[in-house]
Amino acid sequence: MPDYDPHAPNARRYPRVIVPDEIDKMPRLTFNTGITTNIFVSRERDDARYFRHGYCYGEPDHLPYHWDQKDFDESHYVLKGRIHLVVEDAAGRTIVLEAGEGEHIYLPAGYKYTLEATGVAFTFFWTSGPSPKVGVVEAAEYSRELKAMRS
Repeated sequence: MPDYDPHAPNARRYPRVIVPDEIDKMPRLTFNTGITTNIFVSRERDDARYFRHGYCYGEPDHLPYHWDQKDFDESHYVLKGRIHLVVEDAAGRTIVLEAGEGEHIYLPAGYKYTLEATGVAFTFFWTSGPSPKVGVVEAAEYSRELKAMRS
């Protein structure tokens, strides 16, 4: 299609299969030493309106990663290894969630989360929504990389 513009609004909003090789080639965003993610469905690259998808990778001794999840829900499905999450509510109460291969953790908005090392490397699939209309604002350079992949 000679007049196709991959940067036009909704240009990449069409059904398709995303293969492992495509996911592996996505740029990695570092959360902390030893813990990275690659976002393979996003507003920037895919015109996704309601959610993001990615894989998160952690080394056995990664440093903790903390986030305050104010305005989106998230889930983690463990593909390899084990994950350990400390969850804190608004009153400061904490619980610990652990999941291994084939297990799924639901993380609703309104909590603070800390992903801590377990001594085991992991890979998990995550999804979050709703996706902010502005995209991945917390990592502007990564957001630009995703936009540059539109083609």
